[in-house]
Amino acid sequence: MESFVVTVNNIDYQVGLHSSFPKLFDVYNEKINYTIGKTDAGNWVYIKHEPSSAVIPLEQIGMAIDEHFADE
Repeated sequence: MESFVVTVNNIDYQVGLHSSFPKLFDVYNEKINYTIGKTDAGNWVYIKHEPSSAVIPLEQIGMAIDEHFADE
């Protein structure tokens, strides 16, 4: 899977598949580097991040990822 861009609050985040099982995503730009995933209950959670990364709008990014895959 190639990476794609999601935009939340006028900020672009590059999203790439980190692993297929469990399905985890790398979310990054020049200021942040996170790995996120979705729980069995459907909640988006932080898996890991660089200590210097700014806080991200996790739920909005997760919803944008869900919308991206809904279009496929």
